[in-house]
Amino acid sequence: MSQRPEFTTLEYRNKVRKLATEICRAGHNSMRKHMHIINAARYLNRYYRIDLFKPYPFQLKWFRSGADYKLRLLSAANQIGKTVCGGAEFSYHATGQYPNWWNGYERDASIMWAFGVSRESTCKVLQKELLGTADYRKKDELGTGTIPREFIDFDSFVADGELAKSFRVWNIQGGYSEVHFYYSTQDEKVLMGQRVGFGWIDEQSEREQEIIAQCTMRTANTGGVIAVTATPEVGVTEFYTQCKEDKTGAAYFQNATWDDAPHFTPEVVASMLARIPYYQRKMRSQGIPILGDGAIYPYSDEQITCAPFDIPDHWLVIAACDFGYSGISDPSVIVFVAYNPETGCRYLFQEWGNVDDRDDYANSHLPDYMARKLIGCVPDDWQENSHKSPNEFEGLGLPSISVMLPPDGDGIQAGTQKTRGELMTGVGAVVCSNTFEIPEDMAPMENNRRSLVGSISILGQWFQDGNLKIFNTCTETLRELRLYQWKRRGIRTIPSDKDNHYLDAMRYGAIRVRDNGVHLYEARKPAGSDIYEITNPYDEDMGAYNL
Repeated sequence: MSQRPEFTTLEYRNKVRKLATEICRAGHNSMRKHMHIINAARYLNRYYRIDLFKPYPFQLKWFRSGADYKLRLLSAANQIGKTVCGGAEFSYHATGQYPNWWNGYERDASIMWAFGVSRESTCKVLQKELLGTADYRKKDELGTGTIPREFIDFDSFVADGELAKSFRVWNIQGGYSEVHFYYSTQDEKVLMGQRVGFGWIDEQSEREQEIIAQCTMRTANTGGVIAVTATPEVGVTEFYTQCKEDKTGAAYFQNATWDDAPHFTPEVVASMLARIPYYQRKMRSQGIPILGDGAIYPYSDEQITCAPFDIPDHWLVIAACDFGYSGISDPSVIVFVAYNPETGCRYLFQEWGNVDDRDDYANSHLPDYMARKLIGCVPDDWQENSHKSPNEFEGLGLPSISVMLPPDGDGIQAGTQKTRGELMTGVGAVVCSNTFEIPEDMAPMENNRRSLVGSISILGQWFQDGNLKIFNTCTETLRELRLYQWKRRGIRTIPSDKDNHYLDAMRYGAIRVRDNGVHLYEARKPAGSDIYEITNPYDEDMGAYNL
């Protein structure tokens, strides 16, 4: 084993890069004089690629999930950076060199697994991502991947031709991480007897469930994490369903699409879709399996979305909630829906989920906080929990908007003697007197006024007729809509009880806004105002005639 080296610091590396840039800008004479500095910067850029990684928002969200979940699945579209994402996290754990912005899972040096589908894909994808080359024998390229060259113990490699079967990585916290490359066609016996701290599985395979089971057993006593990054080409596997429909909070599921990757411009998307077979387009562009029991809302984004616009003051608006019980695997959400009284068209124009505030306020999923978010009233313990000033608390902008609660809004909130509706009303939110029900005129033959399938049918017809639109800025609602599917339960087909938090709130708001909404100009009033007072100048003038 090699002697442990002295590692460069990020501050030093960035200083060299900055100095090299200034030298190049100074002209040829300066470059010739200081070529050693330019060469040093080139070396750092080549062998310290991880410094240059700037994560997209969906990648930051994925990293964050590692702090809460031991089993995670990123079901992603092609070419958006899912493997880069997996390789970056692997490098951080292997070296112990976490960036300042990191808020995910952390651990000390350990045994680490990187799993590919085949030997060939393991070399060409995982090995190339981590070490920088698909062929271990090209020694000069080792260290051009996400694991920096100075952290690699070159005397530790065990190789088989082009495949690096295992090697060691120095950990900045002390000791070393032991990295092993495996692929799904290998005998399970090669996995036995190891205590693993982190396992990365890239892409689906026919033996996916067996591999996950092995990884689960090997991480059981280490507090380790299993991360799976895949485009679901095999379809709706048992593992995909396990993560997507998990209700225990033990597994994490995240979907990422071309819309989540800024390098996919509209021109690139149009070109790519034109060359992809129609039946594969959702899988390739949205990370949604081809197989399944069918989409509940089978409409393209072009059919159901629109660009944001200013809602007119006389339109009716409503806020609709869906309560989560942990705020992690089942978030609390609020959506705003507007109603055009002239056309009957409805627009979902704003969304909020407690995940947006969870890092600042752990109880952001509770009803009283949701009410404060609606009316813009700072919680009493905001500074204590968030370490931020009251001025940094942001409401949702419509303090006097009417609020429609789901059927469980009448339920008692744990730890209190009050219902969720009473808690929100007590804070000052304008909560509707009754929880969600379908108006009789919208479904005259429906006996169950809270029917899930009945209300889905109403929204589906509105989508089809162009009478319900979602602002394209409401990305979480659209993400859920793309994933929302019918599931077969015995002889019945029912809506999946997963990826439905924003969609449930959308149902409540879209159906009730006509009858329970308030005018936008009333919703803007400060909390506590009498929002039903006559303020329209025409109505005030007509009041003189006692009309």
